[in-house]
Amino acid sequence: MIDLNKVKRFNKKDRTVLIRFDLNVPLDSEELHKSERIIRIKKSILKLTSLNSKIIILSHVGRPKGTSSNDLSLKQLIEPLKKALNKDIEFISDCIGVDVKNKISETDSSKIILLENCRFYSEEEANDDGFAESLSQLADVYINDAFACSHRAHASISAITKYLPSYCGELLYDELLNLNKIITDPDKPAITIMGGSKISTKISIVKNLAKKMSAIAICGGMANSFLEYQGFNIGKSLAEKNVQNIIQDIFNFSAENSCKIILPQDANVALKIENNVSSNIKKINQIDMDEMILDIGPVSIKELKEQIKSSKTVFWNGPPGVFEVSPFNKASIEIAEYIAELTQAGKIQSFAGGGDTVAAIEMAGVKDKFTYISTGGGALLELLEGKQLPGLASQNIL
Repeated sequence: MIDLNKVKRFNKKDRTVLIRFDLNVPLDSEELHKSERIIRIKKSILKLTSLNSKIIILSHVGRPKGTSSNDLSLKQLIEPLKKALNKDIEFISDCIGVDVKNKISETDSSKIILLENCRFYSEEEANDDGFAESLSQLADVYINDAFACSHRAHASISAITKYLPSYCGELLYDELLNLNKIITDPDKPAITIMGGSKISTKISIVKNLAKKMSAIAICGGMANSFLEYQGFNIGKSLAEKNVQNIIQDIFNFSAENSCKIILPQDANVALKIENNVSSNIKKINQIDMDEMILDIGPVSIKELKEQIKSSKTVFWNGPPGVFEVSPFNKASIEIAEYIAELTQAGKIQSFAGGGDTVAAIEMAGVKDKFTYISTGGGALLELLEGKQLPGLASQNIL
């Protein structure tokens, strides 16, 4: 459970601030300055600028495993950050040491300082105290604004809080404020739309949400396992094996907590996954042995919309179909548009998270019409599961 009363927010003037962002973006993109992860750090940068802070950005890109690499150097973010923030960027080609400290001292506070990839040091992922202490020597205070990394027990996320006064950044606070509306006490009726391929990796999430939600709509590959458990033929559809006990446990637990489990009644099926392939709408009890379930059908979409319409809170994590391939993106686009419509009309609060879900929402062109879209992937899932996140636990937020 998130205790927002324990969240410390920074508001002191004239300090040197080391702020940890998650700028793990695809560096080969031609429009990096428009990347969501870069755009959403603006709020913290503006606040720190108003406090006359000397700002030092710390981040990682990729998984260099403790080895320096030009391909993963944060030097490539100088121009995108300059464009996005409208600020001069001073890049320092290391992130610890006397030379780094001296360069920070010499840099005018009107410039934003960008340090090199902290994962070039293996000590970062080892949550090494010595490395954390070296980072701490660069600044007066530390701010964690990297929710998407906060499930990692890494030096720049966890250990560093032992050595510097530590605060919660604006993006991290927004995440906690909004996700708290899902995991603590959602306004009911509340529904979760849960996709993904493996139920075994999401059982704790589903059970934790069942305690809070009025209904959970299971879709995507996960739904196939449930349908097969119920005795339906699912043909060649993706399904997880040996999960009967897990599924029965979910049904039992949900019933005990008065949470309705919703499964597809019909599907869009095809013989292969291919753009514009011939496909058919079939009832769940009519799937042939050589067919694959690749999206939910119109009856299921209609039922899901009715459930959404009767809810006050909607949380979406996982598309209902193979949304990357037409025509199996139909349900994802329709659901995204419908949630956005009701949100804009003030009828529901809508929350979403997870890379594929966000991509489906962007495909529908309604990214800015949800109440809140989380930046977290693994961090979001672990928070939903009820796990301790090192980046939050180190600041006594959880």
